[in-house]
Amino acid sequence: MNTKNFRFHMPVAVHYGGGIAHNMTGRIRGERVMIVCDPFLYQSGVAEKLGGALEGKTVSYFSGIEPNPSTVSVDACAEAARAARAETVIGVGGGSAMDVAKVVACLVTNGGSIYDYYAGGTKRFGPRAVKLILIPTTAGTGSEVTNVGVYTNPRAGVKMPFVTDEFWADEALIDPEMTYSLPPAVTASTGMDAFCHAIEAYWNKESQPMCDFLAMGALKTILENIKAAYDHPDDTAARGAMITAALVAGVAFSQTRTTGIHAVSFPLTTEFHASHGTACSITLPAFIRAAKQGAAEKLRVLAGYLGYADADALADGVEALMRSMKMPVRLRELGVREADIPHIAEVGLTAAIIQLTPAEMNQETVEALLRSIL
Repeated sequence: MNTKNFRFHMPVAVHYGGGIAHNMTGRIRGERVMIVCDPFLYQSGVAEKLGGALEGKTVSYFSGIEPNPSTVSVDACAEAARAARAETVIGVGGGSAMDVAKVVACLVTNGGSIYDYYAGGTKRFGPRAVKLILIPTTAGTGSEVTNVGVYTNPRAGVKMPFVTDEFWADEALIDPEMTYSLPPAVTASTGMDAFCHAIEAYWNKESQPMCDFLAMGALKTILENIKAAYDHPDDTAARGAMITAALVAGVAFSQTRTTGIHAVSFPLTTEFHASHGTACSITLPAFIRAAKQGAAEKLRVLAGYLGYADADALADGVEALMRSMKMPVRLRELGVREADIPHIAEVGLTAAIIQLTPAEMNQETVEALLRSIL
């Protein structure tokens, strides 16, 4: 067990319960509310149902959120929130909607564009005056309990994280009923994203005991429930277990950040249009094997805890699980060619988090890892 000095800070008030997302009038600050969501949640009526349950509040909606949200969408949403004079911003959906809600809640009163604060911007957010509530509708991203947002910058053609303490939500509402309608493919990709969050927190060079225990529990719960949630979407017990595991994994990596899996995922989403969960999990087995370099004992303990003989068996088991859910396990399934590998590695290495991987991460080693799963 690691006994080095460590810090744990997660200031989000977490509330769990079936149906709580439709009973939050008392949680709202002020009279004017902006709900941020993706087009599906708005067009299907889910967002309006949440807004309609807010008694005596003026509710506006912004639904122009795409996967891997762009800085353009952020600025458009911020403009709408300012026009609505929002006093509470509610992010409803997967990581994309929640990440946009985080920065928009800051921009309402800080003013300006996201470019002023991010990707070379020189300004810093002052204290956030707008209340921020986050409601996940997938069991995967953990964004509701982190101070990180990830945005695609079309000016530079890159996807980059943005970290600030102003992104900690005031409240996260974990309502398993919000995930009951997830289609199997989304259940698989977001669930494996949560698995990546947990294992990256566990082997992270910045890992610490509290995160280790959280991560181990999340990993075990995901392995025990993801296939049931995938095969039987109406299995409410599996759904509840998965959203709980995603939450716990989110808390774990909120303290450590992620590692090489997420660093390499950025070009796979922006340039090969993979979903975030797919872009992360496709390299997961290869990174498990690579992480033995600097975390052999931790991976041996983890593999045994999860019911595998060793880390290699764990990697094989994860790959088999992914195949059973019809997820891609080879880069060529995303359209990646041999000639693309040096560029993917180069872009991945620009993300500082890649050096939190317990293995040597350089152009040569990352290219070799990617070729192993081409």
